[in-house]
Amino acid sequence: MNTIQLAMIQLENNFKDQAAGYAQAEALISQAAAQGAEFAVLPELSGCGYIPNQTVWQYAEPRDGKTAQWASELSARLGIYIGAGFVEKDGADYYNSYLLSGPQGEICGMVRKEDAESYCFKRDRGGTHIDTALGRIGIGICADNHYIDRLRRMKEADIDLMLMPHANPTPYRTNRRITQDDLELLAGHPATIATAYSNYLRVPAVYVNAVGGFPEFSGGLGAKSFNEDCRLLGGSLVADATGNVVEKMGGAVSFRVVTVTLGKTAAPPVEPAVYHGKWLHQGNALFRYFILPHMTRKGVRSYNKAIGRAR
Repeated sequence: MNTIQLAMIQLENNFKDQAAGYAQAEALISQAAAQGAEFAVLPELSGCGYIPNQTVWQYAEPRDGKTAQWASELSARLGIYIGAGFVEKDGADYYNSYLLSGPQGEICGMVRKEDAESYCFKRDRGGTHIDTALGRIGIGICADNHYIDRLRRMKEADIDLMLMPHANPTPYRTNRRITQDDLELLAGHPATIATAYSNYLRVPAVYVNAVGGFPEFSGGLGAKSFNEDCRLLGGSLVADATGNVVEKMGGAVSFRVVTVTLGKTAAPPVEPAVYHGKWLHQGNALFRYFILPHMTRKGVRSYNKAIGRAR
C-alpha cells in the first residue's frame, strides 16, 4: 500500500474571472506542496468555475488544451499529482471532464461526467478510473457518485483510491419549499456518499467541493432559481478505508493536507443503503421519479438542438 499526503483544494467558484480561478488554484496547490502534499484534488470544473448553462461553452478546450497544459506544467514544477476539472470540446460536443496530471508533467488520463447537466453537456458512459504509478484512481464527477450503478462499476474496476470532485449546489436557507429538516439532511449527503464508497470498496474516498455562488441553472420547474437559494458550501472531506470521516473542511476557501493510504483494507465490504431504486442517499421521491427525469429529457433535447445548429 502507498501512503501519500493528499491535499483537498477548496476553491472559490470563480465563474466570473477564470484567470483569478487559475491563480487561486495555483497558489493553494503551491502552499499545499510546501507542506508536503504529493497529490492535489480540485473541484469539478475548476478550470472555469461551475456554470450550469450553455454560456459555459465559451470556455471549452481540447483534451490537451489550457487546463491540461497548466496542470502538467504545475505538476512538473512541484513534483506532484493534480486533479482538475474543465469543459472538454470534442468535435461539436461538450463534456464535463476531469484530468489527472503527474509529477513528470504527464497527463495520466481523463474521465467524463456521465450524469452531466443535460442542457450543457453530452452524457458519456465512459471510463471510471485512471491508472497511475501510485495505483488505480477512481473518479466520479459530482452527481455520478450518487448512484449505486457507479459504485458497482468502481468495485469491478478494483480501484485503490476514490476521488469525488464536486460543485454541489446545496440550499443554504429555508424557504417555502426547503425546511430546516431538508437543510440538515442535505448537509449530511457528502459524508453519506463518501462513506458508502469507502465502506463498500474498502478504499479511501475524497470528496472535494467548491465554495460560493453560481449563475442561473438551465432548466424548468424551478431549476433556474437554484442559484438564488443554493450555494456551493465546501465541506470537503476524506473517509478512510474503514468508513470513517477522518478530516472535514468548513466553508472557506482553503486547503487541507491529509495522510491517505491507498489500497484496500482486509475488512469485508458493507452493502450500502439504496433509496428509490438507485440513489445512495435519501431525497424527495416526487423529484426523483418525475421532475428530474422530465428536466433531463428536456435538457437533452435542448442540447441536441443547439449542437445541431452548430454542426
